Amino acid sequence: MDSIGIFSNEERDPGLEYARKVQDFLALRGYSAEINRPCVKKMNFCIVLGGDGTILRVAHEASVLNVPILGINLGNLGFLTDVDRDQGLDAIKKVLENQHYSEERIMLEAEYGVSEIVPIQERIALNEVVVGTLGNLSDFSVYVNEHFMDNIRADGIIVATPTGSTAYSLSAGGPILVPGGQMIVVTPICPHSLSARSWVIGADNTVRIVAKQPTHISVDGETRAKIMLGDSVLVKLSNYHTTIYKTAHSNFYATLRKKKLS
Repeated sequence: MDSIGIFSNEERDPGLEYARKVQDFLALRGYSAEINRPCVKKMNFCIVLGGDGTILRVAHEASVLNVPILGINLGNLGFLTDVDRDQGLDAIKKVLENQHYSEERIMLEAEYGVSEIVPIQERIALNEVVVGTLGNLSDFSVYVNEHFMDNIRADGIIVATPTGSTAYSLSAGGPILVPGGQMIVVTPICPHSLSARSWVIGADNTVRIVAKQPTHISVDGETRAKIMLGDSVLVKLSNYHTTIYKTAHSNFYATLRKKKLS
């Protein structure tokens, strides 16, 4: 029997009521579906019930296993979800009938500590890699393709994908990148300088951040490790990517306008 994962944000789906409705919908069509169980390679795709944050939490495992994601929005307006709750079952039906298209989103990979023993799921990012600690001004040296770029005094440095450009990087003053772009953006957080700005580089470039004080590394909002004085974090394009299923032909710029008004 074909298997489909269901991952629900219980804060948005009290008692997993909507998740069970989706599970019953799939069972009637001959599909096995478990709720909030780990991703496995045999899954046809994952249905994520929540918002963009919920998709981020699922994306790390799903991308490593090459399992596509269909997002149904139970929260605020998101960029990664496909449709809202009311259209959710119709969207699932369209995917089952192959009436959908796929978006492939690039991911970043961070090398830190003894990288070969840090699980890949804790080193890949759909949104961003952050070196720094909010409210703790520190000094960083930044290198692009191992060429010195700048010394920056700031709370931290964000390295974001186009997907992540509308998240933390945008809040820190970074530019918006189109979702399918092959580029990344480097954005200082609260820089102690009038001249510090974000810069956009090709996705095939590497970014090395050297910490001049002890700090932390976060991957998609999750603190992963402490970075000691003189340690560096290398951020590069990952071999993994996140595949997102869409059934509604949404307009990225229309979503931007709605987010601005919300």
